[in-house]
Amino acid sequence: MRRADEIVPRNDNERTVLGFYTTLMAKDLDAFADLWAGDAVQEIPFAPELDGFEPVWRGKERILSYYNKAMPGRRDHVFWIHDVHQTTDPDCIIVEASAHSIVIANGRSYDQRYVFIFKLRDGKIVLNREHVNPIAFMRAFG
Repeated sequence: MRRADEIVPRNDNERTVLGFYTTLMAKDLDAFADLWAGDAVQEIPFAPELDGFEPVWRGKERILSYYNKAMPGRRDHVFWIHDVHQTTDPDCIIVEASAHSIVIANGRSYDQRYVFIFKLRDGKIVLNREHVNPIAFMRAFG
């Protein structure tokens, strides 16, 4: 397991996917925005049950709206990559990862394990299906 910013991508699509993690770690939300297609979708199939939290965001602007609110509220955010899986479809990449950050509002640790399914088109993310443990989310934010 290595930090996302220590991994050398094997191809352009992997570079984009790893950019998802490294730009969030750096809180470089302008570079993060450049990774997404205009019609992108982010899904969280096992979303936590919190008032106002949506399990699906449609469109780049809606996705960026969430991250622009969420990321300034965290510090020491690090993603570790367990594995990056290439599939028979070069535009589909599956990533096993974990992350740690501190929630500034309450001082709680947010430790999460993920499975991300990314679909890309022309080097941009068109789908991020983010599988999370909702209990870990609730402990940190609920």
